Amino acid sequence: NPKLQKPLSAFSDAMTRLAKYITTENNKMGELSSGGPSMSTIIRNKIQNEFDEEDVEQLRRVLPGCAELLGLGPRRPSLFCPSSYADKVALFRSAPQLGSAKRRLRVSLTLAGKESIARMHYAVRRLLKIICSQLKGVVLLIDDLQWSDAATLDLLKSIVLDGEIPRLLIVGAYREDEVPEK
Repeated sequence: NPKLQKPLSAFSDAMTRLAKYITTENNKMGELSSGGPSMSTIIRNKIQNEFDEEDVEQLRRVLPGCAELLGLGPRRPSLFCPSSYADKVALFRSAPQLGSAKRRLRVSLTLAGKESIARMHYAVRRLLKIICSQLKGVVLLIDDLQWSDAATLDLLKSIVLDGEIPRLLIVGAYREDEVPEK
């Protein structure tokens, strides 16, 4: 049932198609005509330079189909970011003497609500800026908007209002007769 889609699934599907295009189609062409690295390598390197571990973890959770594009190599470490949630919990429980560092960790562990959503929106917008700045143009087709959840619509609004993402066109499609009444 399309009404039971998980949050952000329509956007995640569109980003997965874009990531697959970048990693497969551009790799078919191999190196650029100038002899440099492929477009997917350039984008992956820019992502690795721009994002810290925490940002990439969050992007992988929201956009699991983009894992290959996000890369698996070493990342710029977060200011205070153990590599996983489990590591954070273990560090928090085993280090009562950390004082202010433990308080910062507690804040990191409880990061939720609007701040977490804003951070995710910001990470997605930065990812799109990197991708779109390297391609001649990007069209994201978001289909079945009538079934989209509030999280998807809020993210799309954040992207559209950004104004700094070059060469991006977002096309939304919906079935008017299936739009839920509110």
